[in-house]
Amino acid sequence: MKEMLMKDLEESQGGKSSEVLSATELRVQLAQKEQELARAKEALQAMKADHKRLKGEKTDLVSQMQQLYATLESPEEQLRDFIRNYEQHRKESEDAVKALAKEKDLLEREKWELRRQAKEATDHATALRSQLDLKDNRMKELEAELAMAKQSLATLTKDVPKRHSLAMPGETVLNGNQEWVVQVDLPLTAAIRQSQQTLYHSHPPTPPPHDRLRSRSGPPHPSPPSSPTPLRLKATGRPRQATSTPLDTGRTPSATATVPARFRRTCTTPLYSH
Repeated sequence: MKEMLMKDLEESQGGKSSEVLSATELRVQLAQKEQELARAKEALQAMKADHKRLKGEKTDLVSQMQQLYATLESPEEQLRDFIRNYEQHRKESEDAVKALAKEKDLLEREKWELRRQAKEATDHATALRSQLDLKDNRMKELEAELAMAKQSLATLTKDVPKRHSLAMPGETVLNGNQEWVVQVDLPLTAAIRQSQQTLYHSHPPTPPPHDRLRSRSGPPHPSPPSSPTPLRLKATGRPRQATSTPLDTGRTPSATATVPARFRRTCTTPLYSH
């Protein structure tokens, strides 16, 4: 400011070099300059105060900004941590879901495999049960046939010799052959037929006494010896009901016994040979 005043003074002195200024005018100018200087000082002081105030406000604003940044950074960090944890949990959940899906598929395949095996086992068990039932029925049939065959064999073994020994003279004799009826208990197998024929041939019938007397008095008209006729079995496949034989009832066997016609078998054998 002093420099400015001095400069103004020099300019005024240079412009008025030709004029002589009075002391009063100089004093007035000096007073004006002093007032301007005072105002400039006041303005400078005000500017300094404003500068200090702005500097303090700047400091406060910076501190507030720092606090705000810190306040924002803390939730942001928390938000970052939350997002990071969420992403980690989401990834773990996706991995767990994938593992559960794979396990579910595996269990589903195992379930269908077990169902298929159970169905196959059920079908196999049903087939085995059917086969077992068929075998049981067949065994029962075979046991029944075996029991019937044993009964028939025992009956024939017991009754055939008695029938040969109890043959009476009053029986029908045709051409030197005796015709009689044998009771057939059951459908005979080949083994029973074989035993029948063996028993029959091992017990030849004995001629009655009046036939022996007639042979002494004179031979009748010779007739050719007849060969044993094979057994003729005439029977149906139906089982018959149990019937009592003439030997069991104590009666003499006759040519027409109480045996049903479907179980009668005619046997013709030579009673005696000439």
